[in-house]
Amino acid sequence: MKELGLQREINQVAETTEGIAFMGLAYPAGDVGAAVGSLYRLAPGSKAGDQAVHILSTNDALRVLWVSPADSLWVGSADGRVGTTASTGWAAAEGDLAYEALNGGPAWTVSTLPRDRVKGLLPNITAMWGSADDDVHVGVHGGHLYHWNGKQWTQTRDGDGTADQTIRTIRGHAADDVYAVGAVGTLLHYDGQRWRNLPIPGTPTEGESLGGIALLPDRTVMVCASGVHGRLLRGNAAGFTEFGRYPMQLNSVAALGDRLLFAAWDGVAELFGREVRIVKDNFKTAGAFEGRGRVFFTEPAAPRMQYIVHDPANQATPWTRSKF
Repeated sequence: MKELGLQREINQVAETTEGIAFMGLAYPAGDVGAAVGSLYRLAPGSKAGDQAVHILSTNDALRVLWVSPADSLWVGSADGRVGTTASTGWAAAEGDLAYEALNGGPAWTVSTLPRDRVKGLLPNITAMWGSADDDVHVGVHGGHLYHWNGKQWTQTRDGDGTADQTIRTIRGHAADDVYAVGAVGTLLHYDGQRWRNLPIPGTPTEGESLGGIALLPDRTVMVCASGVHGRLLRGNAAGFTEFGRYPMQLNSVAALGDRLLFAAWDGVAELFGREVRIVKDNFKTAGAFEGRGRVFFTEPAAPRMQYIVHDPANQATPWTRSKF
């Protein structure tokens, strides 16, 4: 899957009953804004070195991949479009827009979000999560949020339209207990009716950006932040407290049983009590994604697509790299 002159990276990974799905981006070096996304799949039981199957080819600027509890695939684009394999009543792609299912992949339908109410722009989708195929939240550049209720899209929050409020992550315990974080100083909770701003505790580190959300068993969440230093915030809709500060960037977080693992750019970090320590430092990490009993770490752009998987059940080789 190498192409001369193009940078390639995997920016999202999800695991379903039908295997591992991942989104690959390809773009001219230094111009990620021109990236076009495609979807690939590895069959259940695949090992490092196995070939991925191309299941969606599109000319849309895909940026986000999410798998619903029903195992439906959902994607979001920088041009305000949402595609899915779920039964939604939407139409197939038409005209110059292509969403072509390949190699036995599922059929896709596509919908376009309403223009935002602040600047009248088509939304640039940056995050997605839902409790079901008829309860889907979409976050976009500028801090706006949209909701699909199975019948229509509604804008449920007006951001200020700036990059500082761009929604980075959405996660929830239930339809009425959903959290979203924005790039700079944006921490939100949705109670099933509306989004509400939550105060961010403590003093942000220089250049701080909120990134990942981990759902904890006691129905609280852990939010990670990166800047000059890393920071963890823990809480729920009633409020958050600062859990700790650390001498490393904490870009993204994934729960693995009772463990929390972080994409820390210079490797993988893990929480031990209230201490965060680097546990792998022989590769770079950009994102962390929860699988089924394992965690996938995406790496920065390279001549070919690749990710790292940590699977503690594989005692012989718990850390492996897959290249495509």
